[in-house]
Amino acid sequence: MESLPVPSVQAMVAATGGADVPSRYLRPEAAADAVAVAGEDQIPIIDYQRLLLDHGEESARLHRVCQDWGFFQLINHSVPDDVVEGMKANIQQFFQFPAEVKKQFTQERGQLEGYGQLFVVSEDQKLDWADMLYLYTQPPEDRNLRFWPDQPANFKSTLDKYSASVKDIADTLLATMAQNLGLEPEVIADTCVGGIQSVRMNYYPPCAQADKVVGFSPHSDSDLLTLVLQVNHVQGLQIKRNGSWFPVKPLEGAFVVNVGDIFEIFTNGRYRSIEHRAIVDPKEERLSVAAFHSPHIHAMIGPLKEIAAHEDEAYKTVDHEGFMKLFFSAKLEGKSFLGRMKLKSS
Repeated sequence: MESLPVPSVQAMVAATGGADVPSRYLRPEAAADAVAVAGEDQIPIIDYQRLLLDHGEESARLHRVCQDWGFFQLINHSVPDDVVEGMKANIQQFFQFPAEVKKQFTQERGQLEGYGQLFVVSEDQKLDWADMLYLYTQPPEDRNLRFWPDQPANFKSTLDKYSASVKDIADTLLATMAQNLGLEPEVIADTCVGGIQSVRMNYYPPCAQADKVVGFSPHSDSDLLTLVLQVNHVQGLQIKRNGSWFPVKPLEGAFVVNVGDIFEIFTNGRYRSIEHRAIVDPKEERLSVAAFHSPHIHAMIGPLKEIAAHEDEAYKTVDHEGFMKLFFSAKLEGKSFLGRMKLKSS
């Protein structure tokens, strides 16, 4: 699995001032897409502490949100403030380093991890207006520290703490979601023993023609559950809802959580992954960090027998390794990947 190398957008903007946008980044369809009016309903909020207290009302709310939205903000979570703020500071500092420093962690042939970009599979496809650092963080034995920056000095230790804390939250949410679906918690939890967590740190440079580029192409996540932390104050995440792009306004310190493709497949469509994208700002950079949570590499990805026992299966069953190779071998294009996982009869 690999992504073709592309120039750093941050370096390009620094060198040219960003007034001229190369043709590979121009996305005329972006400006034509309908966007919901600011001030309309915000995505739902789930209180993590109320869930931990076995609050039936909050658990029922989570179930409705997963069915109706597929996205929510998680407040009162258990990641310590100093770890959250340390993570934010380290990401900001990393992307402020000179290009030659960041290049030490550039992706290598055949690798997804490292500094660069993902989902670039041809020399002529349109590109996202962004740079990123992508790392496997869990289980710890799968980490390739060759790609973990040694500056800032506490980058590795902070990411280690952040990774473990966020995984604990994901595991708790998945157990609650399983119960909400009438399953024993271990039905999903057992697939996550030794489960894969990867972290993607995103840098979206400003663009004078912001309405003609896209920071992150429309897509749904391939995993079970994604937790996104807004690093600075600039917004840009949008979700597809009722045919329009719906702007997400992250609450300070909250996680934006979304259901991924694997969870949709596991539940045979009861919970659905949601298409989303990132736009860029004309004047200011935007930074975020996403933590993706998937089953262990030997898991089978298909409708759970406990759910699909008395109904037609809507999705194929494949091994997780093959599933990931398929996902990373194509450019991002809405929910087209999940469409390839559906059985024709569905």
